[in-house]
Parts: sequence; structure tokens; C-alpha cells
Amino acid sequence: MLPRLPTSFVGRESELAQARGLLDRTRLLTLTGPGGCGKTRLAIELASRTAGDFSDGVRFVSLAAVRDPALVPVEIARSIGLQDTRGIPLLDHLASYLAQRDVLLILDNLEQVLPAGGFVADLLGVTARPRILVTSRAPLHLSWEQEFAVPPLHVPGRRSTRSADSLGECESVQLFVARAGACVPGFTLTAENAAAVADIVQRLDGLPLAIELAAARVKLLSPEAISARLAHALGLLIGGRRDVPDRQRTLRAAIGWSYDLLTEPARRLLAVGSVFRGGIDLAALEKVAAAAGVPVLDAVTELVDHSLLRPTRAVAPRLAMLETVREFAAEQLRELPEQGQVRAAHAARFWELAKELDRPPSCPDRAGLDLLELEHDNFRAALDWYGAADPRLALRLANRLTGFWSIRGHFSEGRRRLGDLLERVPVDDPERLDALAGAAWLATDQGDGAASVPLLDETIARARAARDPVGEATVLLYRGRARLIGGDLTGRADIERALELQTEAGEGAGLAAALWLGGAAATVEDEFAAAVERLERCVAMSETLGLPSVEARARQLLGVARLELADLAGARAALVKGAPAIVDIGDRFAIPIGLSALAGLAAKEGRPRAALRLAGAAAAYEEVNQTYRPPMIRMQLEAWLEPVRATVGAAAAKLFDKGRELTLDDAIALGLGDEPDDPSRAGPSAALTRRERQIAVLVATGLTNREIAGRLYLSVRTVEVHVDHTLTKLGFRTRTQLAAWMHEGGLVPRDT
Repeated sequence: MLPRLPTSFVGRESELAQARGLLDRTRLLTLTGPGGCGKTRLAIELASRTAGDFSDGVRFVSLAAVRDPALVPVEIARSIGLQDTRGIPLLDHLASYLAQRDVLLILDNLEQVLPAGGFVADLLGVTARPRILVTSRAPLHLSWEQEFAVPPLHVPGRRSTRSADSLGECESVQLFVARAGACVPGFTLTAENAAAVADIVQRLDGLPLAIELAAARVKLLSPEAISARLAHALGLLIGGRRDVPDRQRTLRAAIGWSYDLLTEPARRLLAVGSVFRGGIDLAALEKVAAAAGVPVLDAVTELVDHSLLRPTRAVAPRLAMLETVREFAAEQLRELPEQGQVRAAHAARFWELAKELDRPPSCPDRAGLDLLELEHDNFRAALDWYGAADPRLALRLANRLTGFWSIRGHFSEGRRRLGDLLERVPVDDPERLDALAGAAWLATDQGDGAASVPLLDETIARARAARDPVGEATVLLYRGRARLIGGDLTGRADIERALELQTEAGEGAGLAAALWLGGAAATVEDEFAAAVERLERCVAMSETLGLPSVEARARQLLGVARLELADLAGARAALVKGAPAIVDIGDRFAIPIGLSALAGLAAKEGRPRAALRLAGAAAAYEEVNQTYRPPMIRMQLEAWLEPVRATVGAAAAKLFDKGRELTLDDAIALGLGDEPDDPSRAGPSAALTRRERQIAVLVATGLTNREIAGRLYLSVRTVEVHVDHTLTKLGFRTRTQLAAWMHEGGLVPRDT
């Protein structure tokens, strides 16, 4: 999916042709050049024009807000819909998925995390088809790499004709006119302003970002006035730094010139805005700016008018700052005496957003989770600031994010954050118990019982030493879950004890979670009536307390327990609410469990083809997202499918594979549908005689009735009768339908 850009693409036809030719011949093309030269726009336009060449699509990975090279593989995985890994290197997970896929990956702004270039090389080395398009201010210096230096836009020659007609063919002039026209409708290149526009783009070395910043000034200044002011400002600003290339100094000078023309409040607000990553919520900006005494609304309007901030498409007012501008703004922030207060205010704002979040398994609803995802880069910035200033505050924030990290699949990042902070806080820190438990929960999400159970052993001992029964109950619940998911039935004892403690304490959310896992434990022991009672209580309590993730997971397990009690109507009622809710929340751990339950429902309702396809969808989702269905669910699914496979016969494997191709939405729709399977496709053995099956195979190979008669030493009339009976039994009207069904079901031997 490519970003939707608010402005048109101008010129660059020659560069596009060159880059496209290089992309055809190499698997790693790096577009290099200084900030503001148009690398990202060129990459997006190139990808847009070549998208049809990649049968598996184009994926855009923005790295502008990423500072940790270890997060680059995670961002690549998420861009193509893959989950964090479970017990295997992320490189192997990506390689397995991408190995033969014809896909183009765009890695934008890689210069900030250049050490991740080694991962890019490794990924190319273990895959055959994917191609990677990188934008970076510096090359990666990899043997795979073909570098393409993005030049500035063409500018008019010093001695060229300055008529409007001749200058109108110049790309840099076209860009200025297009952007000026967006600010002042009706702006055109005229005989009166042509020379001034030519002078502007020449002075700005044809750098697109610098030209756009200058064009934004036409609201206040004529091109002639802009040209005159640039002549003075650039001479002063460029001369200040000799340690950067000329064009980079020109860009800095252009940004600096725009900055110098701002009012003082707008200058200070630009500096304040640099603390944000991945986007700026207007309400958050107002809170943070207050720490520096900066008024916001008029200053924001001024910054937007001058293209230093850009509005983005969002429900709430939200702004974006180009990385090149952000770097300049960050330098200005370092000069403010209120720098520390601004950074602390930013971190405090995002602590306020997270402080009421519950620990796993609780989490917000879909809207709350989406907000946390939207602000994830800002939470990372807050964690970095707190980590440097006071690791105890960083651990406090990380603990509140654990439920979000779990539901949305940021397992490894969460474990890494918690593990690092646990090493840096005192052993008696009050947040330590939650951090150990949270790290263990995330490890369990990844099926890493070897890591999670020892952490929980330590945490239980700490809770008991502190005489904290609610804390002990929570951690026992975590350990019971870890053991059950790992196939260790001793986990039930932990869960039962947790249920006792939570019942005594009367702690609502904790008791709901204990009832959910208590129901799961009862299901493992085939105590389905007890499971139903606990899960029904959990659903009711979660609904009352507003615990959407616990409620949805409990409904799915309630459907499983009712299936085992042959209560198909009750199972369907539970799954109709539970499975879509899990998908809506984005609970990747629970989604394949729900798909498995829907497969069981289809099997017991007499929809064998749907059951097999849903089982295939569950397996594919689990592999792609690296989640881990508990052994109980796997064994139950196999039991549900055993009679289905017998009914369908040889077609079962093919139907399972077809299910792997279903989208998640299509799989849920199939599972919740109640249309019966096409009876003609239930399987051949129940309907056809041995002779009819024999003749059907020969029909599928393309033989005529006369040829079949000769092959089997029968009369033509006998063959005709068998063919007619076969078509009637299976509900087909033509031999073509029969042949297609035989091939789809894998009923035609390969050597026939």
C-alpha cells in the first residue's frame, strides 16, 4: 500500500525511466541524495508506475520515526501483514513468507538506521524474488546494491531565455508554479514574474523541498520580493556551515530562511513540535507547548501556511513534519532554555494517555487500541526520554503498554523494553513485579514457555513475600496460562488457586480473567459443563466491567465448550459474537482459535467443505502471524475434522489448501454463514458405484463415450447410461462440470 500524497508529482520523467531500468536489473536499488531532493516522492511515483510488474504487490515501509535498527525488521514484517516471531529469528520468518513472492518493498529514510543494511542483505540472500527500493542520504555499501543518485530538478541556465513560454518547460519552474498555485489559486507564470521565478529556483539549486518552502511564501510576497529576500538570506545562511555538501547547505539555508521569516511564537512552536514522532496530535501539541509558554493555534496556521507543518488525513486534527524539517527544528529546540521541560511534557502527555491501561489480558476497545497504534512512535519517544532521565518512570509506562503490545503483536519489542529496564531499576522498585509478569505474558504469546515460566516463578515468590494475594493471583494465572499453552496440565492447579484468591478478593477484572482461564482449564480436562458455567459468568462480568478482549476470548471458548456438548445453536450464538469481536480488536493470538472453532461448528452442522477451508485458513493465519494455538484446540480440531475427511475423501487436502488462500474477512464470513455445502460436492464415495467412479475418471481425462467403451470392453450404450446416472447423482448437467469436480477433488490419478 502506497501513501496517498496531497500534491501532484511534477517532472522527473528522465529519472523515472533510468530508475525503472535499474530496478528491472537489480534486486536492491538505493535512491540517494541530500534531504529534500525528492527521494521519497520519486520512489513512490516509481512504485506506482511499476506496481503492475509485481504480482504480489508493493509495500511501503516508513522508517522516518524509527531510531533503533532492531525495529527495522519488525516494521518490514508489519508492513506486509506478518506478526512478530515466535521462537525463530524474524529473518527466517520473513524469508519463509517472501521466498517466492514477487513483491517490491520500499524502505524509506533508511539513513537513520544504516546498521540495518546488514539485515537487508541477509533478507536478499535467503529469498529469490523480492526486490527492495531504498531511499537514503547515504548508500548502504552492500554487494547487492545499485545506487542511483537523485539529482536536483533542472533549473534554467544563467543565460537562457527568461520568457514565460520557455521557462514553463523547466521542471523546477513547473514545481514552483504548481505549489504557488495551490497556495494562491490562479497563480501563473507570466512575463512579469518569470525572471524572478527563474532566479528563485536557481538560488535554491533545484531542490524540491526548498522550492516548495519558497512557493508557500506567495501568500505574502510576490516572486520578485521572494527572490530579493533569498539573495540576502541565502548568502548569510549558506556561509555558516562548511562541513556539509553544498546542496545540503542550500536546503538548510532555505529552511533557515523560512524559519527567520516566522513570528517568534511560530519559531518556538516549530522547535517544540520536533519532540513528536510519527505525527502530531493538535491537542497533544497544545499540552506540550504550554511547557514553553507557546500559544498554538495561530502559530500552527502560520507553520502550515509556510509548509513547515502539513495537515494529515485523520479523524482528529493531526499534523506531520518532514524529517528534514524536524532535524532543523530539533536543533532549535536544543537552543531553548525550556528544552528539558518540553521533552518532559511530551513524555508526561503520553503517560497520561497510558496510565489507566490495565495489564493483560485486559485491553482497550478497538478505538482505544487504534489510538495507541497511531501514537506508538510517540510512546517510543517517551520511553526513550524516560529511559535516559529516570528508568523507573520508563518502566512504569512500559508496564501500562504491555496489554497493547500483546494484543497488537509487538511481542519482541515489549520483551526487549521490559528486559532492558528491569536491569536498570532497583530490585525493590514497586513496578518490578508487573514488569516481570508482563515480560512473561509476552513470552507466552510467542510460545516461549522456557522463558516465561522461570520469570513467573520469581514473580510468584515476590508476590507471596509481599503478602499481596491479588498480585499472587494474577501471576498464578499467568503461569497457569503459560503451562497450559505449553501442554503442561499442571497449569490448571495454578489457575484454580488464582480463581480462589480472586474470588476472595472480589477484584472484578482479575476475577473475570480467572473465570476465562478457569473455563479454558476445565475444557482441557473435558469438563465442558463446568467450562460453560465459568465462561458464561466471565462473559456477563466482562460485559458489565467493559473488558472487550476478555469477553471476546471467553465467547470463543464458550462456543468450543458448547460444541463439545452438542449444543450447536448455543455454540453458534457464542461464536457469532465472539469471533468478529476478536477480529475487530485485532487480537492476533485469539484469531486462529476462533477460526478453528468455526471450523468445528461447520463440521458439526454438516458443512464439510467449509470446515476444511476454515481449518486451512486457521493454519495459514497462525503461520503468517506466528501465533500459537494451544494443544487443546489443535486436538479438538483434529477430532472435529476426522469424520469430515472421511466424508469428503481425496478432496480434503485440496479444500484445506484452498482455505489457506482465504482473506480473514472471507474466512469469518464463511464460518458465520449457514448455507449448506453444495451436496454434489460432499464426496464421491457415498453416491457413486465403483463402475461409475471408474467411468467418471475416464471422462475427466477427456475420453469420449466410445473411447471409454473400448477401454473397458463395454457397449457405448452402457457407458452412456453410467454417465447419465453419474451426472444425475452429483447434480451436474455437463461432462465439463463432472471433469472439473473430479480434478478439484484430486480424484484423477496423475498417470491417466
